Amino acid sequence: MLDLTSVRAKLARAQEHAQTIKNEVRSWADRSPYSVIPQANAECTRYSLVLRVNEPPPLQRWTLMVGDCFNNLRASLDHLVYAIAVHEAAPKPPSNEGRLRFPITNQRAYFDSEVAGGRLGTISDPVRAAIEDVQPYKRTHPDFPPLLSILRDLNNRDKHKLLRLAYGAVATGDIGFVGDYPRDGRIWTQVAHSGEIKDSTEIFAFVCDRPTPNMKYDRTIFDIVVAIHHGKRDPSGPEGSDRSDVITLLMEMQTDVRKIIYSVVAAVK
Repeated sequence: MLDLTSVRAKLARAQEHAQTIKNEVRSWADRSPYSVIPQANAECTRYSLVLRVNEPPPLQRWTLMVGDCFNNLRASLDHLVYAIAVHEAAPKPPSNEGRLRFPITNQRAYFDSEVAGGRLGTISDPVRAAIEDVQPYKRTHPDFPPLLSILRDLNNRDKHKLLRLAYGAVATGDIGFVGDYPRDGRIWTQVAHSGEIKDSTEIFAFVCDRPTPNMKYDRTIFDIVVAIHHGKRDPSGPEGSDRSDVITLLMEMQTDVRKIIYSVVAAVK
């Protein structure tokens, strides 16, 4: 029978890292690690909300665990190809076993090049077709770039430098703004921060075209998440669309890799 012991071990290790990150991030968030401070300029034309970091997140620790999670997910796919090659070639060793890996490509031509280069060895046509069917150029995602391409790119990046976790991104916000508002045609503009957030970052502001005293925020509720940079789904998309909540991405990635493994295994005879 097809031996998936090492594939399952890699998946389990990835899940262990992801769950640890999830637990630690949520524990940190429960300790009120940041405050939102209302401020106004001297002219009373800009009413700002400024972030104060009370407890900096251990981003380097989480970055290392995220890298390990991606590495194990990527390795589970490579182990899958090796396991199938061993199964189909038994009792002989698989051909090109030192070059075997799970191709992840953005174009059909690149996939064909990987196959021609021996990355799948002599794996049977049904399995090769199943692996091609899950390639990024055939399998998009409604919210992220293709998840396999994110996995490939971040795993490759982690081999040379730390991945980029950011504190963070504004996931949701609930703002109340009240006061003595003159009805004389004043123009108000809302300014929302979309870049990386650090201590003293202005995350939101109401800006008026002339002085308007006696205004204030009566409700400032924000949900700040730890985000990971992964590239934009749409290259022309707005600033901030190149990163996502790291917990959401890790959970989506694990689910996707498991589905891929199931679909490829189903093609094995």
